[in-house]
Amino acid sequence: MPLEATPITPVNPETQVNSVAAKQTYVAGCPVIQKLQAHEVKQGQDARLLWTIKDPDGNPFDLTEIQESCGLSEADGTHDALTASCGVNLRLRELSGVDPSTNPVVTVPVEVVDAEAGLVRAEALPDSIMREPGVFMTEWGVMSPEQKLLFSNTSLTFVNRGLFGQNDTLNGYDCGPPTIQEIRVSIRDNDPADNLLLDDLEFDATEIAQAVIRPIQFWNEIPPPIRPLMTTKTFPFKEMWLLGIQSVLFDIAASHYRRAALPYSAGGVSVDDKNKEKEYLQISRLLRAQFEDMVKAKKIEINTRLMVGMLGSGYGGRFW
Repeated sequence: MPLEATPITPVNPETQVNSVAAKQTYVAGCPVIQKLQAHEVKQGQDARLLWTIKDPDGNPFDLTEIQESCGLSEADGTHDALTASCGVNLRLRELSGVDPSTNPVVTVPVEVVDAEAGLVRAEALPDSIMREPGVFMTEWGVMSPEQKLLFSNTSLTFVNRGLFGQNDTLNGYDCGPPTIQEIRVSIRDNDPADNLLLDDLEFDATEIAQAVIRPIQFWNEIPPPIRPLMTTKTFPFKEMWLLGIQSVLFDIAASHYRRAALPYSAGGVSVDDKNKEKEYLQISRLLRAQFEDMVKAKKIEINTRLMVGMLGSGYGGRFW
């Protein structure tokens, strides 16, 4: 006698709460296809990154042929820093790239959700990524059956600080960048409704991630050199960092307004709404000067302490 039962509805990976897609940037209702995108996740989150594989022109790439060729191949499915399996592979690395010993390249397996649409979903990101806030370079590689890279897409992953991901290390309590929301609050770019003229957010997550890494690069490169080099996971000076981030964001905006400025008149009405470069550049330079002064003062302090201070264990402090 046949049994009657309610069929199990398969789970749609796109609707799962821990599936995180990169937000697409739009200008005047049109997607900016070629622009770098970023995933925003929370420290400690069981995040599964969603991504649409795109060809070099930015169009979704049909993975059907790749899937079929991988099904016929004898690839061993190895996932490590040196080899990659046939199909789609995900790799991540801390964005500064200055400390490969503590921030190695991490490979994460990827499943194909919709081959025709190019939609893929990574497995859970490892604790080495999710337990410490920071910004990561993310690369989605499409590999041949011979384990050769055909092409890849690059994105960013921004791990925001959060209490559910806390651990008992110094990085867990003290380090990592300000969250994207904290940065937005500091420049009042909270919500489209709060930007009356723009009716949109002025800065996307990718631009904020770029603004986060630039002060770190300045700190590492300006003399005197101080060890260890800083990363987005370890830089400890929050107020200094925030000033640098704000400066970079306003400089990015000034570049946009410089390109987009086009005053015009129609019907007796003059419009020059993009004529804002001067104001943005002025505040960017003011913040930059404050940031650079703080960097120089802090480096002098640290360098002097290392020269005349006590000789202790290399494991006892942040700088040596």
